[in-house]
Amino acid sequence: MPYVTVDPGVSVFYEDWGEGDRYIFTSQIYLDYYAGYARELSKRGYHVIAVQMRGYGRSSRVPQTDNASDCWVPDLLKVADHLGVKQFAYTGISHGSSLGFKLMEDYPDRILGYAGVVCGPKLKGNHPSSISWRERDVARAATEEGWRERCEENRRNTLAQIRPYHSEYWKDQIRKYADADYENSMHLDKSERVMTFGRGSEDRLDTEEKLIAWMKTVTTPVIIFGGMKDPIVVPEAMFRTAQNIPHCKMVMYGDCDHGVSIAHGEDLVNEIDNFFRERKVFEK
Repeated sequence: MPYVTVDPGVSVFYEDWGEGDRYIFTSQIYLDYYAGYARELSKRGYHVIAVQMRGYGRSSRVPQTDNASDCWVPDLLKVADHLGVKQFAYTGISHGSSLGFKLMEDYPDRILGYAGVVCGPKLKGNHPSSISWRERDVARAATEEGWRERCEENRRNTLAQIRPYHSEYWKDQIRKYADADYENSMHLDKSERVMTFGRGSEDRLDTEEKLIAWMKTVTTPVIIFGGMKDPIVVPEAMFRTAQNIPHCKMVMYGDCDHGVSIAHGEDLVNEIDNFFRERKVFEK
């Protein structure tokens, strides 16, 4: 199995989907085998590398710390270096999408294009604009009954993402994903159930003014996707990003919350493929 040692005693697992040198990297807690738009992109001629974040799944278990997410970008780059990949596009969902912004900020020479799904970034300052699903999960993990209720609720929410206009293939993918995610979640060990991301990266962009000033300097082609009913990454955060990153394209879905990648996965594949081709992301 493909593993890369990223720190002494710590290795991360990755999946390799597709072939060729048009690399798209993504980083996730749990790799999506069904209804996964990133994996579907490998069928469009992209070489997708999906890295499982440390602390989860087949990657090394690590102690709970207050800065777990600080490791995500260095881990991803070590996998890329291991594979000999100098430049790549990046895509991610929610917590995984934050890597795209950090790559553009700190390693702009390595990222060719960015597709962020429900990506924000969240509004800086005292904005009562988001909820923490990780904190809620940790609370429900206190009892087996609470955890089972959480898993059943997630399964129902996933199935609710099926739309009448979906192809039969995508409907089947969502059903399989709902079942697989339920089974996987029920069999998670205690450390995975309660693992949190910590405080997040304490970067220099700690105010809206600093974040917006940096966004105006971005030269990476950027496309972002959001849901108008999202309580986690609110639409206002997405609008702010689209307004300030030069030539950014934003796609908003009026019938969706935080589950954009499931409800509109087929559309994401088409939009990202078209965007990367239009902006000649892999021709530089």
